[in-house]
Amino acid sequence: MSQKQQDNKKQITINDVAKEAGVSKTTVSRYLGKQYDSLAEDTRKKIEEAIKILDYKPNRMASGLKGGRSYLIGMVVADITNPFTVSILHAAEILCRSKGYSLMVCNTNNDPKVEREYIFMLQSHRIDGLIINTTGKNNQFLLDMAKQRTSVVLVDRKIPELGFDTIGIDNMTPTMEAVQFLLKQDYERIAFFSEPVDGISTRHERLTAFQSVLKAHDHPSQNDIYEVSLNKADDLKKQLECFLNDTRNAKRAIFSANGVVSLNLIKESKARGLKIPEDLSIIGFDDLDWSEIITPPLTTIAQPTEDIGRTAIERVFERIEGDTSPPKEILLSARLKLRGSTH
Repeated sequence: MSQKQQDNKKQITINDVAKEAGVSKTTVSRYLGKQYDSLAEDTRKKIEEAIKILDYKPNRMASGLKGGRSYLIGMVVADITNPFTVSILHAAEILCRSKGYSLMVCNTNNDPKVEREYIFMLQSHRIDGLIINTTGKNNQFLLDMAKQRTSVVLVDRKIPELGFDTIGIDNMTPTMEAVQFLLKQDYERIAFFSEPVDGISTRHERLTAFQSVLKAHDHPSQNDIYEVSLNKADDLKKQLECFLNDTRNAKRAIFSANGVVSLNLIKESKARGLKIPEDLSIIGFDDLDWSEIITPPLTTIAQPTEDIGRTAIERVFERIEGDTSPPKEILLSARLKLRGSTH
């Protein structure tokens, strides 16, 4: 009768495998560590058979800690309710799982204090890598984490002075293309609507591209900039009203810096009885699931969100496996999709 049959209620350990195979615990450890070259073929077969008989499941966490790994990757996101974030997270989790790692996800709601607390918590779990969509307010804590040999990769938002790998998109090119398209359609006033720009590299890059095209054409909309706080009741409503009052009888459009702002603009415009694009055209950033099915469909810039998630995880694993090359900034391409929300 096998060890498993004698005591199937007891958790099977490496000692049980060694006894069943008639070898030492050290020999089983070598097998589990894939040090096959140091083991005779007959010994390997004995251990393999013992694991099968006992239905032994190695405790990867325990063995990982002994080898300096936890097999945990942390992912800190700014807004888990944003479909952009969900798509990145989905792709990252699938790849993580395929490599035998678990993904610990933390949502900060763009709160630096919450972000700092999560950084400390993830450190206590001895994560092997961290992917972070950072607020930009906890840079020293991220540097400290990296000094403890945690591989840190920034996603979407850039902070060059930290010297971390960064995965994002080229924000400038598609934004400039979108604004140039609006100019060709002879829009007399074009507004830029965004959540607060300060400290968020992606929003700043989109604003810079927006203004650079308008300045090059000496367009009167260079200063039509509206920063909205979506967590403040009626803030977007008030700022939209301001833009509409300032542009009566003008052919007008809004460039929205992300999908959440776009959705709120569309909802508020329709609540006012405005016809899109007859009364107001809207062009957005983020090609979310609803963008193509609303009436009219939204002209927008599509980001390769799943590719961003996969690339970030791949870069973390490269660092974990010993890549010591200089930090990389990997910018993926986004593209403008023309639909019915613009003339």
